Amino acid sequence: MNIDRAHLDSLLGRVIKICFAILLFVTPLIFAFDTKELFEFNKMLTVYALTTLIAVSWLGRMIAQKKFLIRATPLDIPILLFLLSQLISTLLSIHPRTSILGYYTRYNGGLLSTISYVILYFSFVTLLRKKDLLPLFGALLTGSALVSFYAIPEHFGHSMSCLLAAPNHAFNVSCWVQDVQSRVFATFGQPNWLAAYVITLLPLSFILSCTVKKPGLQRVFSVTTLLLFTTLLFTRSRSGLVGLGVGAVVMLAVFWFRSWRPRKTGALLAGGILIIALVFGTIYTPTLVKFFSKQKSQPVPTETATVQVVNRLEEGGTDSGEIRKIVWAGAISVWKRYPWFGSGVETFGYSYYLDRPAAHNMVSEWDFLYNKAHNEFLNYLATTGVVGLGSYLFMLASFGWLILKTVRSKEATNRTALRSAALFSGFSALMVSNFFGFSTVMVSVIMYFFFAAATISYQPEEKTGKLLTGKFSLLSQAGLLVAIISGVIILMLIARTRKADVAYATGKAQLDAQAYEAGTTNLAMAIKLAPREAQYYDTLSSSYARLAVALADQKEATAAAQFAQSAISLSDQTLALNSEQRNFYKTRAQVFIILSQLESTALEDARAALKLGFEKSPTDAKLLYNLALTELSLGLPEAATAHLREIIALKPNYEQARQELGNLLLQQGDIQGAKAEFEYILSNLSPSNEIAQKKLAELEKADAK
Repeated sequence: MNIDRAHLDSLLGRVIKICFAILLFVTPLIFAFDTKELFEFNKMLTVYALTTLIAVSWLGRMIAQKKFLIRATPLDIPILLFLLSQLISTLLSIHPRTSILGYYTRYNGGLLSTISYVILYFSFVTLLRKKDLLPLFGALLTGSALVSFYAIPEHFGHSMSCLLAAPNHAFNVSCWVQDVQSRVFATFGQPNWLAAYVITLLPLSFILSCTVKKPGLQRVFSVTTLLLFTTLLFTRSRSGLVGLGVGAVVMLAVFWFRSWRPRKTGALLAGGILIIALVFGTIYTPTLVKFFSKQKSQPVPTETATVQVVNRLEEGGTDSGEIRKIVWAGAISVWKRYPWFGSGVETFGYSYYLDRPAAHNMVSEWDFLYNKAHNEFLNYLATTGVVGLGSYLFMLASFGWLILKTVRSKEATNRTALRSAALFSGFSALMVSNFFGFSTVMVSVIMYFFFAAATISYQPEEKTGKLLTGKFSLLSQAGLLVAIISGVIILMLIARTRKADVAYATGKAQLDAQAYEAGTTNLAMAIKLAPREAQYYDTLSSSYARLAVALADQKEATAAAQFAQSAISLSDQTLALNSEQRNFYKTRAQVFIILSQLESTALEDARAALKLGFEKSPTDAKLLYNLALTELSLGLPEAATAHLREIIALKPNYEQARQELGNLLLQQGDIQGAKAEFEYILSNLSPSNEIAQKKLAELEKADAK
């Protein structure tokens, strides 16, 4: 086989550029309705696929040029130290599989995702040049404009997702459980994630509007800037607005240092941004219409009133700042247990619950599963320790130092300095957002892209190598074939991962719709495709338990016994694959509680499972409540009473637990204790609780006699 080296090298170079353009343009738009997690999961798999294509093409160019292609940069040591910290943390992890892949359905943040981002960085700085930056900036911002076109109509009650979604295909917001009209999220699935993406790009789009020479491009970037700002307002993200404010301060500092004033375009954009903020309002300020209508309808107050901004994750929920303080305290406790390398990359959803503060029981999201610390830095501290956080901060600081050197360089033109500053301004905004949240797939891609773009802008162009001539040797052809086959295998594994998730999502939806036969078939398919994923076994185990009871009701004793045994076996396999996930113990208890309809002794196994779960999460009031109910079913009132008292100590406003304790105390003859529980419910929790009212009335009537 005769292959021309120069032709192949040129072809692979074009493939790499196209893949980078697709990565930046398409990835933010990716989501699908057929997977368990619609957004992040599909974006991550897209990144894996494109990274594979870029890596194989990179290897192909090395083979074509007969040399090791990698460019030394100022960020090499910081990035490689960070990667090394993630590798060590993964090796020492409480659950290495989670650390390698990332938390199920998200995957971003796992070791594989970090390796992908590092490969993208080194391939970019090695294979691309300064002249490639503007087209890639264009691809990135064109994608962001399409995201904005997707997001803005949601504010007015029209979601493209609902138009695409079966079965209704209606151009409204009826397909979403979330209130997307109040807080848009477009193709990102969460308003704050969309806001983080927007604020990272806004400084870049603004500066490009002011520095590009072609009027057409100038108009495109200007419109994109206004679209992005409008989208940010419609996310109603506080962290997004604060982050953008910090990014703007960074940008203004560079303007001052370089003695540069935005030309007419910049002034017009600033005016446009102000007008949009006045027309639509911000999370902190009203719209002009509301402001003037309020002025007309209300008299001018004689005293200045202090207006407090309520910061809530959801309307009616606990202040999000209070929730974060509790989670952050838990994160620090996790770090104290694993000071050097943390509990393991992406294992916060496991390690947090052993240190979860009891105060978490008193917030509105008390029974939510937190798989992140909602602070990127504390999350790294808890899961990768001092070494992981230190190397991460070193990498960020090195990027900042590189930007500072570029801005201060006399050799750098104003255009280069300003574009580099725009990268750092967007990066600074993202870091503020991450202080109150965490990175998602697209902002992680952008961060490493910004690292690479800043490096290319700072370093001088390398000289073009010698013109390649001649054909491939048989050894080179064999190496190229191995690289291609390896890439195909990786792409097949990525496709298999997605196929397994689709089967799981389909099967779970069918089970929820009580289509048990079809549901169990799809779950079995998911297990066949991904035999190491504990979540699949967990869901199928509870399904088999229900099927066992249904078959017993139909007098099919043999089949019922087989499904019951399979349910227990699947639960055993679940814990063998992942004994750190507390929810699996809840499912195991549920399996035995269901099977207790066939064999009453199964309740003892349910109790044992709940005890093990409580050891993993000793402040979980709901888990302890289920344990108390199980003990009541087993005829252990003393143990149940003790646990109900413990529950109330953990969560004083647990209405069901207090009611159950009142009933139990009443049965035990503790009239005053029972009265105290019912009175507490009516006085502090639910004045309309009919059961408490009835019980208290009966007790008062008995006292009167």
